Amino acid sequence: MLRSHLKIFKPQRLGSAPNAGGHRTNNAVISGKLNDVFSSISDVDHARSAFDLVKLYPAVATDDATKLSDAHVFIADQPADPLVSTLLVESPDLRDDSLLDDMLALMTASTTKYHGLSNLVAPYQQGDLTLKLKEVQRSLAPTVKRVETKQGLRPATETIYKYKKVESFGNLSEYNIDVPDILQSYNANRFLQYRFYRGNNNGPGDYYDKITYTVNNSTLSGTTVSGSLPPGHFVFEGDFLWLYYLSNQDFRFHSFSDGQGLNLGSTETVVPKTVRLKKQGSSQVITDDGIGRFIHSGYVIARIDYDTGVITEIEPIDYQGTVSEELGALIQRKPLTLSELQFSLPSSKFSRSSIYIRAKSEAGVEFSASSDDNGNITGTNISGSVNSTGVVELQFTVDVLQDSISYDYDEVTEINVPSPPGGIDRSKLPEGGYVPIFHEFNLVCVQDRNRTQHATLSNGQELTVTVDANWVDIVDNEGLSLYSANDDNYSYDKATGKVTIKSGIVNFSGPFIITTVLSELVLVDAIDGDTLKILSPLKRTYDVGATVSSTYVLGDLQALTKDERTLSAWSTNFGDFGSPASSAINTTQYPIELSNLGTIAQRWAIVFTSTTAFYVVGEHVGTIYNGDITSDCTPINANAGSPFFVLRKEALGSGLNPGEAFLFETTTAGKPIMVTRSVSPGHTEIKYDKSTLGFRGSKD
Repeated sequence: MLRSHLKIFKPQRLGSAPNAGGHRTNNAVISGKLNDVFSSISDVDHARSAFDLVKLYPAVATDDATKLSDAHVFIADQPADPLVSTLLVESPDLRDDSLLDDMLALMTASTTKYHGLSNLVAPYQQGDLTLKLKEVQRSLAPTVKRVETKQGLRPATETIYKYKKVESFGNLSEYNIDVPDILQSYNANRFLQYRFYRGNNNGPGDYYDKITYTVNNSTLSGTTVSGSLPPGHFVFEGDFLWLYYLSNQDFRFHSFSDGQGLNLGSTETVVPKTVRLKKQGSSQVITDDGIGRFIHSGYVIARIDYDTGVITEIEPIDYQGTVSEELGALIQRKPLTLSELQFSLPSSKFSRSSIYIRAKSEAGVEFSASSDDNGNITGTNISGSVNSTGVVELQFTVDVLQDSISYDYDEVTEINVPSPPGGIDRSKLPEGGYVPIFHEFNLVCVQDRNRTQHATLSNGQELTVTVDANWVDIVDNEGLSLYSANDDNYSYDKATGKVTIKSGIVNFSGPFIITTVLSELVLVDAIDGDTLKILSPLKRTYDVGATVSSTYVLGDLQALTKDERTLSAWSTNFGDFGSPASSAINTTQYPIELSNLGTIAQRWAIVFTSTTAFYVVGEHVGTIYNGDITSDCTPINANAGSPFFVLRKEALGSGLNPGEAFLFETTTAGKPIMVTRSVSPGHTEIKYDKSTLGFRGSKD
C-alpha cells in the first residue's frame, strides 16, 4: 500500500440539492484541492453568508483487500479568514445512502460530534500534560455578531482571602501547606476547596458531575495548615487544591475579652458580618447583619459604625463569653491589596481582544493592560490571560488595591443567518452557531506546519527543510501535489531534512510551495476551559501557533465479509439467523472475492428463485443483479466502476432450492464522513484560503 492509495472520494452528487450525497464514486478529490468540493466563495457569499455540507469518503483505493489499520481523518489546515470555518461531522447514523436531508437531521443529534482545528496560545514544552488553545469551539453555522461594549465593571470575585494553591501530580488526598502570614487566634481564618465528582466516581473527564467541595476542618499548627480530604476523595492529576486564608498583614482580630472598645487605627475598618456579641442575660451569640445592626428576637438591640468601630447599645450588651464563642470583631488593617487575581466575565461570548484592565497601587499610581486575539493580557506591571470561556487570570508585579481594579470588554451576541433562497435549510443547525470541536477521551493531532514558497525549482536542486518530518509535499501554482510513489518529482531524506528535486519537475509550473509537517497523536484526558489535558507527554516541543486538530477515528478500513450463512426461507430479514438451507454455498474453497474499490458496507442476500436462478439484493441498495449458477456472480458497483463482490460459480455448486437464500455482510474500505464550511457575512483580507483534510492510518 502506497501513500497514493489513500484517497478522498466524492459522493454521487455534490451541492445543496435535497438529493446531494449518496454512495461513493470512483471520482477522487485531487490532492491539495479539497476546496473543489465546496462552492466558490463569491462577493455575494461574503455579503450575505454561505453554508456547505458535503459528504466524502476517505478510502483505501486498491484492487485487493489490503487493510489500513486505525484510519483517522482530521482538519489539518483551514483558511486564515476568521469568517470561514471548516469542520468534520461524525455521526454513527451516517450511511452510504444518506442524502442531504438525512445529513441535516443528524446535525443536532445527541450522538453527533464535531471535529475542528485550533492553535496553541502558549508554547508546549516536553513533559507537559496540557495544551492551551485559542478556542475549543468553532462556528458551524454562519452567524452575525452584535457587539455591546461593557465599561467600568468590577470583578465579581472580590474577596478578603488570599490563597495558595497546590497542584496534584497524582491523586492528592493529604496536604501540608506552610502559610507564614496566616492570621492566628481566629477560627474563620481559612478554608480549602477542590473539585471532585458528585455521587459515584465516574473517573476523570466527567465534568457534568464535577463540583467544588469546601473543607473547613483542617488543622493549624504554627503556620502549617494540614489535613486529609474526606474518604474516597482526592484531587485529580493536573487539578489544584486551593487554600484560602486571612493574612495577618491585612487583618487582626480584636477579642472583647481584651476590652470593649475597638480603638481603630487611621486606616482600619471593621469587617461586616464578623462582629460577635450577646444580649445581656442571653446565651445566644449575635453577629451583625452586614449593614450595622445586631438583631435579637426580631428587634435591633445595637448598632455598629464599621468605619469608627463605635457600638451604640439600644439594649444592654454582654461582651464577655467563652473562648469557643469568640466574641469580638475582625479588623481590616488597611485597604486590601493583591498581586494576582482570577475572575470570570459576565458572559462567555465576548471578543478576546477587547479586554482592558485598570488598577492602582497603594501609592496611587495607575496601571493598565489590554488583551490580544490569543487572549494574552499585557501592560504596565500587569500580565495575564483570558481563555475562550471568559476566565481572566491576572498577575501584578506590584501590589494593587483590590477595590481599584476595573475592566472593560466587548460582549458578543451571535445569531444564525437565515438561509438564502435555494440554500441549505439552516434552521436545522444548532442556534448560536458554535459547537465543541474537542472531546474527552478523543485523539488530537498536534502539528507544526512550515511552508516555504519558491518561484522556480529545477532538477537536481537541493533544499534544506525540516529534519524528521512526518509529512512532506510540494504543490505547484495550481495546487497540484508533486508526490509520486517512485519519487519522480522530488525525494526527502528524513535524517538530513533535505529535499532533492527530480526530473519530473519539468511537468509543473511555479511558484511552488513546500510544506513540511511535524505531528503527533495524543489522547485527551480532560478539557478545562480552553486547556486540553493530555494522557501522556508529547515527544517534541511546539511553539505558539502550532495547530491542534480533533481526530475523527474511522477504525480499520478493509473490504471483508462476515456472517456468511444460508437460510431455508427468505423473509426479507437481513438479520435472520434461522434454519439453514438444504445445501451449502462453498465459500471455504471459493471465498467471496472483494476489492477495496468496489465493496461497500452492506448486508446482502442471494435469493434463489429456482434451483439455478437467483437475484442479489442489498439492505439499502435493493435488488442489483440477476444471475444463475452457470456464471460467476459479479454485481457491478457502477459508482466505483468495480464489482461489489465476486462469488465464483464453483462456490454456487448445484444451487439452493427456490425461496432459500445465502446471506452475508461486507465491510468497506471507505467510510462516509460529513464536512461543513460556513462563511459568515463580512469582508476580510484572505491570505490563505485552503482547507486541508489529513487522512492517515497504519499499513498491516
